Amino acid sequence: MRKFGLDFKMKAVRAYLASKGGYKLLGKRFDISESMVRRWVRAYEHHGQAGFVRQRGAYTLEFKREVLHRAVAENLSYLKLAAIYNI
Repeated sequence: MRKFGLDFKMKAVRAYLASKGGYKLLGKRFDISESMVRRWVRAYEHHGQAGFVRQRGAYTLEFKREVLHRAVAENLSYLKLAAIYNI
């Protein structure tokens, strides 16, 4: 799996936010998947640059319940939840 630095991710996100293309076009331009662009944009929209720093480690049972409850209550996809909670 390739790893991407903050600068690269921000270039892709800025290009999307500046309406220089959709997820698919920008994915091709940056040689990454369409879903990767979408994930980065969502993470940035919810958390700014901090959204690119992955939280590693164990999650408490309370946190897991909160995420599941919100997923059911708001009918959210796992991608949307990941963006909201930065997981």
